[in-house]
Amino acid sequence: MGGSNTTTSSTKPADPAVTATLDKLLGGVNTAYDKGPSVFNQSLYGGVGPTTTNAWSSALNAANNPDYLSGVNGAIANYAGVAAGDDLGQNDPGYATLRAKLSNDVLTSTNSSFNNSGLFGSDTNQQAAASGLANSLGGLDYQQYQDSLARQNNAAALLPQLYQASQLPASTMGAIGSAQDANTQAALSGQNDLFNRQSNADTDLLTKLSGIFGGVAPIGGTDTVQTAPATPWWEVLTNLVGAFKPRGF
Repeated sequence: MGGSNTTTSSTKPADPAVTATLDKLLGGVNTAYDKGPSVFNQSLYGGVGPTTTNAWSSALNAANNPDYLSGVNGAIANYAGVAAGDDLGQNDPGYATLRAKLSNDVLTSTNSSFNNSGLFGSDTNQQAAASGLANSLGGLDYQQYQDSLARQNNAAALLPQLYQASQLPASTMGAIGSAQDANTQAALSGQNDLFNRQSNADTDLLTKLSGIFGGVAPIGGTDTVQTAPATPWWEVLTNLVGAFKPRGF
């Protein structure tokens, strides 16, 4: 039967101080492992302070102010009609009211004057009233039309600004909503981080200790064991026979 040959070689640090240092480091690794991991057992989420939450509340209350919304919406409705030309000239409700009052005042004044003179109901009365109205209203109507065109141009230019003003509340609420969503997400991220630190503490510690051990162990030298098959008995016998073989054969 065949056997085996075993060769063992060892390499150890020659300096006793190195050996002592290695033993101390490896002892520290063992101590740290036996002690177990330490975890900062608190979420890293700091939370939102009262100043920020109060600012959010104030901004949301201002954005929901019904007077602001009513005023802007009313302005949009009014200026939209002007920009569309609905109030040009005598179509302007305000001017129409003023014009009617002026007509009534002229007729009343003229009739009163003639009535006091004993000319009640005369053609002269009517002609004077018509002439007075024509002179009074003609220039006013033309001026009102010119003013209406200018107001129409101004209204068309103001509408985009009014639209932007109407979007301010929604923009404010959207910005605050995004900040609140980010705050909620930060809270969840903090909880997730704490969970991972608690759950992975053991493996994280092993990873650190394995790194230390892996860096230190090669300094301590190595032991090498080599095993090789022994020479078979029949080969040994053959070699012996060959060694004693007479010359000439």
